[in-house]
Amino acid sequence: MLTFIEHEDYLKHKMPQILENPRRLKIIQKAMSENKILDFPNVTSVSPEAIEEKELHEIHTEQLVETVKHGSMIGMTAITGDTITNEFTFQAGLRAVGGTKLAAELAIKQPESAAFALVRPPGHHATKRNAMGFCFFNNGAFAANYLIKEHNVKRIAIIDIDNHFGNGTADLFYDRSDILTLSLHADPRFSFPFQGRITEIGEREGEGYNICVPLPLETGDKEYLSAFDKVIIPIVTDYKPEIIFVSTGYDGLLGDPYGHLGQSVYGIQKVMERIVELAKVVCNGKMVMTLEGGYKFTELGDAFLASISPLIPEYNFSKDPDSKLTSSGNVNKLTNTLQELKKILKPFWQID
Repeated sequence: MLTFIEHEDYLKHKMPQILENPRRLKIIQKAMSENKILDFPNVTSVSPEAIEEKELHEIHTEQLVETVKHGSMIGMTAITGDTITNEFTFQAGLRAVGGTKLAAELAIKQPESAAFALVRPPGHHATKRNAMGFCFFNNGAFAANYLIKEHNVKRIAIIDIDNHFGNGTADLFYDRSDILTLSLHADPRFSFPFQGRITEIGEREGEGYNICVPLPLETGDKEYLSAFDKVIIPIVTDYKPEIIFVSTGYDGLLGDPYGHLGQSVYGIQKVMERIVELAKVVCNGKMVMTLEGGYKFTELGDAFLASISPLIPEYNFSKDPDSKLTSSGNVNKLTNTLQELKKILKPFWQID
């Protein structure tokens, strides 16, 4: 079963002159409609409730919640230069968290169950105390924490495939081992949020449970998949989570105006094939996908379709994606990074 979480509130939040805007969801919705995705067997769409304001205090400070709330009451308020409220932002944020919470509830209930929270605003840059990078509240982190607290889940893996390091998610779980965070992202020397180096591995109980795989600029599909195979698969397999969350960003596409990687839509298809198979092996196929970045509007619809195709057996986005994978030639840089990461993680994990 694949369930999409959708609501009109996600279209109401807008920020002036910023590409994280309602057009993103409209492109995805158009791709779903034109390809009749909801007509496939075991594919459905549901509408979520908003969470209560007080529930946000489980992962965010009261000050952050009040800042976003009052910013929306005023109207257009710049919390940071790229994280700006309008009058609908707070309500959209509450429903985005509620949508991801619902996705988690649906996915955890039965084997081979996946849910995709098609929510806005995105969330993976929102830390405990701060909104930033288009993100106000951390949707995926809230839902993962909710499963731990309310559904007796013991281990969750969050795999972040956005171009940008999910610093907010790492911040919230940096000292915990019950939620393993893994991120492949563009070199933080050049890419927001300028964090996510291989030495950032967590602390105290969480030491070794925050995995950062920084990638050279314009890393292509083949190199990206190699890093995924060498680091993500063995660590998640060893960790044996009860459910996998995927922070699903499409801004790794070559030419994304906010991105720095060199992926194609076929590379995204292959990444998701690996994640779906990994979920089948370690957690009976239970998965939650949360919408993060992606701003190359000419390819966003196809990238979305590529990402969901492994979850819909009857739908073939591309019959031969392997022949279309890109390669950047950044093999030496990436090899050196992975060798250094292997040394750092040796006390915790065995990777090739």
